[in-house]
Parts: sequence; C-alpha cells; structure tokens
Amino acid sequence: MSNLYKIILSSIFLTSFSFGGAPLFVENELIVRFDRGLTAGDIEVVLFDSPLDMNRQISRPLNLWLVHVDLSKSQLHQARRLLEAFPEVIYAQNDHYLSLRIEPDDPMYEQQWNFENTGQTGGTVDADIDAAEAWEITTGGQTILGQEIVAGIVDGGCDMIHPDLLANFWSNPGDIANNGIDDDENGWIDDSLGWNAYGHNGNIPTNTTDANHGTHVSGIVGAHSNNANQVAGVNWNVKLMIVAGASTTTSTAMEAYSYVLEQKLAWIESAGVSGAFVVSANSSFGLNYADCETNDYPVWNDMYNTMGEAGILSIAATSNSNINVDVDGDLPTSCSSPYLITVTMTNKNDLKPSGGYGAETIDLGAPGSIILSTGYYQGTTIKSGTSMATPHVTGAVALMHAAANADLARYYEEQPGLAAQIFKSMILSSVDTLDALEGITVSQGRLNLHQAVLRAATWSPSADGDLNLDGQVNIQDVIVLVNLILGRIEATPELVAAADLNYDTQITVQDLIQLIDLILQ
Repeated sequence: MSNLYKIILSSIFLTSFSFGGAPLFVENELIVRFDRGLTAGDIEVVLFDSPLDMNRQISRPLNLWLVHVDLSKSQLHQARRLLEAFPEVIYAQNDHYLSLRIEPDDPMYEQQWNFENTGQTGGTVDADIDAAEAWEITTGGQTILGQEIVAGIVDGGCDMIHPDLLANFWSNPGDIANNGIDDDENGWIDDSLGWNAYGHNGNIPTNTTDANHGTHVSGIVGAHSNNANQVAGVNWNVKLMIVAGASTTTSTAMEAYSYVLEQKLAWIESAGVSGAFVVSANSSFGLNYADCETNDYPVWNDMYNTMGEAGILSIAATSNSNINVDVDGDLPTSCSSPYLITVTMTNKNDLKPSGGYGAETIDLGAPGSIILSTGYYQGTTIKSGTSMATPHVTGAVALMHAAANADLARYYEEQPGLAAQIFKSMILSSVDTLDALEGITVSQGRLNLHQAVLRAATWSPSADGDLNLDGQVNIQDVIVLVNLILGRIEATPELVAAADLNYDTQITVQDLIQLIDLILQ
C-alpha cells in the first residue's frame, strides 16, 4: 500500500471521528465492565499475553475498569472486539470526551424570576416553578424519619468557601483531610469534602471556569437561604455532595458517579451509620449527537440503573442546541434508564428559547435562561443553558424527600429503587403544561415545584388492596392485578407500589393470592 493511500485512509478515519457531530474518544483506552467478583488478579490473567493492561478501577460497584491498549500491537477497535470475545467481559466501550453545557452569561439580569415571576423583568406572571408555595410546605433538610438529605453535584468543581453555600456542603466525618490516608477505609483517600475524579483525589477544583459553573449549579440546588445573604436555592438546607468530574472523558464521569453511588450504598449497608443519604445527582454535561441506546455507550444506562436501584435519581441536562434528541441523539439524555430525568430549558415567558427536545426522550422543562445564582470568588453570577434548568429538578427531588410523609419515607428506605421511580412519576405528572413543550417533551410541561412537593406530602401507597382507587377492595381490583401480572397494563411505579402486597418488589401470583384472601376475609 502506498504512503499516499495510507494518508488518505488515515484522513478519512480521523474525519469520521472529528466532524459531523461524531464523538471523540481517548485513542488508547477502553472502559470495560467485568463479571461481578472478578478481582484485579483475575483480570490480569484474562488480559495476559494480549495488547491490553489494566490502568485503574473506576467503579467498584460495577467492577468497571479503564484498560490501556498498546497501539503498537493492536488498533483500538480490534482491542475492543478482543475484549468483547472474553466470557468474563460484560461489555467494552470507548472512553469518550465530554464537555460542560453552558451558554454565555447575561450580566444585566439580577433577580430570581425562576422561583417567583411577577413580571418584574418583563416576563410572564407565574412563568416560574412556584417555589414560594412549595416552601410553605418545607424548605428542605431532613426527611420525616430524620435522614439528612444529600444531593450529588457532579460538575467541574465548586467554590468551597462560598458564604452562601458553606453551611450546606456535605462532609465525610470519617475522613481527615489531606493526610494521604483512607481513614474510614471506604476506598477513597482524603474525601473529607467530596471527590475530584479529574485528579483521583479529594482536592476539589475551586477557582476555575468549570468550578464557577459548578458553584452556580450548586446554588440553584441548595444555596443556604433565609440568611440575609445573596440568593436562595430550591432547598434552603440540603447537603451538597461536591464531586468534580463532569467533563474530559466518560471514565472521569463514571468515577465521579461511582463516588456518589458508593456513598449511598455505604449508607444502605450500614443502616445509616456511614455513607450518605443521597437522593439525586445532577449532571450538566454530555455529548451531542450520540445515541445512548447503541452498543457504543452501554456504561451510561448501566450506571444510571445501578444508582437508581440504590434510590438515586440522576437528573441530566440535554443539549443546548435546538435538536430533536429522538432523532439526532444526545448523551446522556437519549438514555432509557427509568431512573434518569432529562431536562430542557424554559425562559421567563414559559417559552423554550433553545435546548434539545424529544417527545420520547426529554422529560420536562425547567427555567434555564438568565438565572441568577452563586458564583466563584464568593459572589453571584448569571448564567443560561440547560445546565441551569437541570439543578431545579435535582433540587426538586431533594425537596420532595423533605416533604414526603412517613408512608413514602418508609417505603423509600425499604424499596429505594421502586420509590425513586415514584418520585420521578410525581415530578412528571405535576408539571405546568405549556404550549411551548407540547408534543416535544414526555410530560409536555415545565417543573412545578409546589405540586411535586405536595404530592410527596400526601402520597398513599394503597396497600390495602384498592388498586383501582374506588374506595373498595373487590373483584375489580383482582382484574387490575391479573392484567398487571400478564403485562396487559402499564406497570407504573404507583401501581407497582399498590400491587406489591407482600413487599417483595415483584408483582406475582403471590400478591394475587394475598389480595383474594383479603377480599374473602
């Protein structure tokens, strides 16, 4: 083959990964999920005498590893096929580059119309999330059972001495900062204030452009409020778990997610003695024109599902470009995990000024245009984009947990995965429907914080067998249950909660027997 021919082929190959919306990825690394229980030593045996070697583990719960490819011995796509042929490998994927989602600031805007819009800036009255009404029910902080609510902020860092955030930062009491020791033996060294997945350490970036972005997002979720200082957040007292890792590569993002996940798993496994009661995780980053449902991106749904099973709803910003995600794709908002809530942006007139959309992929809208929040150097700033819309929903999930009645709070602690889907369903079914979002989002509306919080406060499990909610337990409920078991009706989270009469998380004949016994009593 001539050198000229090689150059032409090489140019075509590079172009296919550099233009036209196609993703870029690390050229000599792959993300690999190995079978559960496979140790580092086992993996070394699997990879022996191949062009592959382990770089590092990036998620213990998923047994996810970053694998280095010796390009002098194999091309990347060949190495991926080799890995996929190993029976011990669940999947392998490229380590795609990611970028934060943000649009230019508008420094002229100085009021938080997104919480309560009175037309003060020329906007439409009540084109807001009804935060003031929601705060009459709760301002956040703890569940009715006394759990300290935590929201994960997976972003580019944060101003860790910001006066309007300082009181709300989550901290790990089992770790001593900067001593180079894993004091609490949780697998993360010096994670006293969170984690930095860029540097694989506990040093949170504080004064970069990306940290400014994370500071702004954090303030929307939970700026310390009612303190006569700067701005309000959706939650006044929620704990903010700061995890840097929202750009550069997929492996970085997965390490960041895994930190959040492991803290919740530790909380579950220790019955609240260690870890953190994380209920939501904010993600304002991604990759345009990427189809999450292809075999190129299996780790995303995998991670969201694993987090969701632990009770963590992942809230993701869609593209800032005005694209149809159903058709054009987007990462991660084309992912189908039932534990993912995807968000586009609205403005002060309840219009969608920009941002991705999709009747099947984008769940709802939230205020994202000209949003005032905390900024680095201990100040405030105004930003626009889907990145600003998403933390409104992340904060909403946390505030709903603060409002949840004892029945819902107990159900969440007993069945976190099923309950997480109930919280998602409540958010999507309580939106303010908008003409601007009709037919282009799943819910066809914009977040209504008050209605979402109210539903959590008044939730009823219908555990008495009244599946059709007609006030009686009779043959009609049996018919509903039979059709649910046979898959003839949609298994909504609420219906699953009502039909799971023996509390085993499965809807089976055993529930039917229990319902019939209940009727015959």
